[in-house]
Amino acid sequence: MTKVLYICNSKEATLKYRVLLPAKHLGADTTHDYTDIPYELKEGRVNVMTMEVRVNKNILGTTQIITRPFSYYDVVVMQHAWDDDLIILILRLKELGIKVVLDYDDDLYHDNPFYPYDYSDGRMKNLTEAIQLADLITVTTPALAETYGKYNKVSTLPNMIDLSEYPIWVQGELKDILIHRKPGKTVGWYSSGIRFEEFKSVMEGWIPEDVHLYLAGSIIFKGFKHENKTVAARFKHEDNPKILSNIDIGLIPLALNRFNNGKSDLKGLEYGAMGIPSIASPTEPYKKLIKHGVNGFLIKHGRDWGKYINLLLDDKTRADMGKEARKVSESRDIRKNIGKWTDVYKII
Repeated sequence: MTKVLYICNSKEATLKYRVLLPAKHLGADTTHDYTDIPYELKEGRVNVMTMEVRVNKNILGTTQIITRPFSYYDVVVMQHAWDDDLIILILRLKELGIKVVLDYDDDLYHDNPFYPYDYSDGRMKNLTEAIQLADLITVTTPALAETYGKYNKVSTLPNMIDLSEYPIWVQGELKDILIHRKPGKTVGWYSSGIRFEEFKSVMEGWIPEDVHLYLAGSIIFKGFKHENKTVAARFKHEDNPKILSNIDIGLIPLALNRFNNGKSDLKGLEYGAMGIPSIASPTEPYKKLIKHGVNGFLIKHGRDWGKYINLLLDDKTRADMGKEARKVSESRDIRKNIGKWTDVYKII
């Protein structure tokens, strides 16, 4: 069996969808471990001198931290590698004959004015060097494959979701709703606070005032100009179903730029898992995910937000499109697609 170690560099959605989900579902085809904190050497999880790593390992249903030599693994997967220390680690791993995979779910070569990445010359140099040293780059979208493919071999592993984490559908009706609310009148969006300025720039002034707006992820969302709204603070990703149970119509507003064309369609999949139809900006991933008028709507002009929100206030329209959105999410259940990861790791 191919033994894989994931070393992650995030506690956000990237951790869940690029590490925890594939690690959980790799099953008998691989053994897997993952660290759950950023891979800075000063944290003590990674020791380049002894080439040992402290990992989380599920032993008889209990997560324990154990120390293993890197030589135990066949493949080491790292996220968003572009730090000096990681260059050293990659070189040491290759000396041991261990295959190195670097995973990217953002386009670090193209700036998004709303996204706070450090694009200093030193970091960009490290980024390119790390990519060229790796045995393989994995990404989430074709646009990212085009960007990173200029520097090394690339495999596209789209983001998947685990539908077992979401409420069960019985005879076409969504069960296990976690809160009580009046259905049909709430549009919603959720994210971390760093995406607020982008949301505001795209959405402000376009949401009908008689529609309730639900925003989750940061108290700074209180600054959005809409009287009829509810703002929820930061939440854990395992609470996604609870957050989404507040929403009838999902919003996916994105600035149209090269960076966002590389972002995946994950939010649409999460909405769809709960039977929520989406209204989205027409970035490349959403033009593929959403069949306009069937499982959601794509925006051409700012005024379209209000137009499509009003259409989805109709109970039957919203329910029919929500069922179609659920079907699309079902096709992206990681339990049906984990073989993509297994195949990639076997052929490196």
